[in-house]
Amino acid sequence: MTTPTRDFFRALSPMRSVRARFSLVMALSGIVFGSLVTVIMEWRWERATRAAVHDTLHLTAHRIASSLVDDLENRQLEVMLLADLIRQSAQTDLGHVRASLDRVKGRQTDYAWLGYTSRDGLVLAASGGLLEGRDVHERPWFMGALRGPFIGDPHHAVLLAPHLPLAADGDPPRFVDVAVPVRNAAGELQGVLGAHLFWDWAQDIVTTALKDLDPHADIEILIANPAGELLMRPASVKASTLAALQADPASASDHLTASAPVPFRTPDVALGWTVVAREPLRHAYAPIAESRRLMVLLSALAALVFGAVAWLISGRVVRPIVELADAARLHQPAGAGAGPGGGARDEAGVLGAVMHQLAFHDVLTGLANRRQLSERLAAALAASSVSTTNTASTTNTAAPPGDPPGFGAVLLFDLDDFSDVNDTRGHEVGDQLLIATARRLADNVRPGDTLARMGSDEFVLLLRGLGPDEASAARRACDEAQRLLDLIRRPIDLAGEHGHVSASVGVRTFGAAPLGVADVLQQAEVAMFEAKRSEHSPVCLFDASMQTALDERVQLEDRLRLAIPSQLHAVLQRQVDQAGTVIGAELLLRWQHPSLGQVSPARFIPLAEETGLILPIGQWVLASACQLIERWSHAPHTRGLVLSINVSAREFNQPGYVGQVERALSEHRADPTRLKLELTESALAGDIDRVVDTMRRLRALGVRFALDDFGTGFSSLAYLQRMPLDQLKIDQSFVRALPDNGNDATIVRSVIALGRGMGLDVIAEGVETAAQRDFLCAAGCAHFQGYLFGRPEDIDTFEAGLR
Repeated sequence: MTTPTRDFFRALSPMRSVRARFSLVMALSGIVFGSLVTVIMEWRWERATRAAVHDTLHLTAHRIASSLVDDLENRQLEVMLLADLIRQSAQTDLGHVRASLDRVKGRQTDYAWLGYTSRDGLVLAASGGLLEGRDVHERPWFMGALRGPFIGDPHHAVLLAPHLPLAADGDPPRFVDVAVPVRNAAGELQGVLGAHLFWDWAQDIVTTALKDLDPHADIEILIANPAGELLMRPASVKASTLAALQADPASASDHLTASAPVPFRTPDVALGWTVVAREPLRHAYAPIAESRRLMVLLSALAALVFGAVAWLISGRVVRPIVELADAARLHQPAGAGAGPGGGARDEAGVLGAVMHQLAFHDVLTGLANRRQLSERLAAALAASSVSTTNTASTTNTAAPPGDPPGFGAVLLFDLDDFSDVNDTRGHEVGDQLLIATARRLADNVRPGDTLARMGSDEFVLLLRGLGPDEASAARRACDEAQRLLDLIRRPIDLAGEHGHVSASVGVRTFGAAPLGVADVLQQAEVAMFEAKRSEHSPVCLFDASMQTALDERVQLEDRLRLAIPSQLHAVLQRQVDQAGTVIGAELLLRWQHPSLGQVSPARFIPLAEETGLILPIGQWVLASACQLIERWSHAPHTRGLVLSINVSAREFNQPGYVGQVERALSEHRADPTRLKLELTESALAGDIDRVVDTMRRLRALGVRFALDDFGTGFSSLAYLQRMPLDQLKIDQSFVRALPDNGNDATIVRSVIALGRGMGLDVIAEGVETAAQRDFLCAAGCAHFQGYLFGRPEDIDTFEAGLR
């Protein structure tokens, strides 16, 4: 390129030319001015548009809600009038009743079925004769009508499904039930008149309401019940509840929304439905977007005009400055600002160096990043493969230049409990800890080795040239890992305070067999996790058994996913008082696999907690317990029993756990005072205020609490007294050696005294001998659980033993 051409392009570069920079500033001023006008106008348009759209949505929601109320009132009035007619004729002429039902159904196509039942739930007469003779005493509409007029939420057809065509979506049709009691002149219950309305009736109301709007409107209508469950939703909405819809950031932020209650309320019926109308922002603001495009075009035009004028005016003004800049470049020191791949001595070279730094280095610590590590590890693997192959043979082929011969190793460091630092002291302190740790490692690694940051709190050290023998290479790698661990354990100054850090290290040697980069890193990670689980050493060398164990763990996890809930079942272990009377039971989980047989809870429960599968398992256990409590409430010998279930820390600390328990109790009509949640000390660790709040909200429902395995953790008594506990459970590890072990005896007496002093019940688990029971009775323990009183047994056997 000739000098005039090069000077011309340099003059166009804002990084090299003051003139270009000045022109750019003027052009940007034009853009800023246009953007400012655009923002102001858009803000005004958006306010007006939002208000207009919201008014339309609000009016639409109210119109639909009013139409729903009108139709429901008409249907309920028809059913009541029909009930009056039946009151006079049902005793003598069921054929006349059937004819009346057929006439009403024929006049009003919204009815799917009308039926009159006896007071015992037997269908005596029905439209079209459908379901006559069937027992419906367990249907919600029949049970609701026994208490008074009833209107229910939409539900899929059950008994009528075989007699009706499928809905448009291929599912059984959905009904809204309207039912009223039929009483004789003396006010005595004579029967129940029930009607099923096609839920399409509500969709027709919505369709009619939307037809009256602007044909270009894109309004969606949803209907929810008081629990937030969506009774009607468009196909584009995948959420099944309002809570899930609102929890979706994209859905919540991309729509304008208005709602209106369905004000259907009588002394006996209060539906509590809500109509929600919403419109996508992209559609509501489409006119604004069109105006924005026009304003952006005008801003670009203004920028061009401003820039062109500035370029013409500044030509003479900035010429001396340009000449000085060119002279400065000519006298720039050699190598200054040069990039890694060339001899550029200007701003472009500096930019190249920065781009190289970003591409191959971690921004926070300055260490190599994953990309650079992968490249260097690939080169090291190739070099070590050639070197070890040559060692095994008699040839003298050299390894690739730049890589020492022999075996190498990857050391993967993972900082222990780093997330706790971020959570308790903030991300800024966490970043300082990472930077200090990276600097300490970088200052103490061998020249030629590669230190990289792989992720949030993971560092990888690539060691090369550890020698031709794999065993000695492994020893050297582990020694190096231990040396670096000792260094990073030293106190670190964090914002004026001393911080401490520890780590777990996985070591993977390479050179004995062909391996890929991903294989080496993945196997180093496997070894690192093994080191975290180990109680003996924070450094772990990978071997094939670890991969086998990992594969078995993954296989067991897949099987557990398929097992929920079909292969799970509950067993009960009785809890007794000092007289031996059963006062409750603990529900225990068992897994019967088709090929593995009985899988030990000690094997699959920790896996479920690690993978999050404990959440669906816990929901199943909670539902099973509530079903059992409701079942026990009908028998005198089980009505007073309390059922305990174990709740993991992950379950208890999940958002919405209180609502989950409340829904389970309500759905199964279980007495909450008969449910006891057994929490371990790990479930109560962490944010104590949030834990106590969750416990108090559950206690307000009537649920009881027991602290399981008490004495095995390190609970603060100050925190303990804040918690609304009902019971302390002495861990079986303290009971096992009673009464001979003096230390265990002292601990047990102390726990019992502590519980009694705090007004808590105390129960001991793992009681297997009469001597243990007698000691515990003498120490003041009121309740017991263990093989002495009964092994875990299936529910039917447990109940049979109480009769």
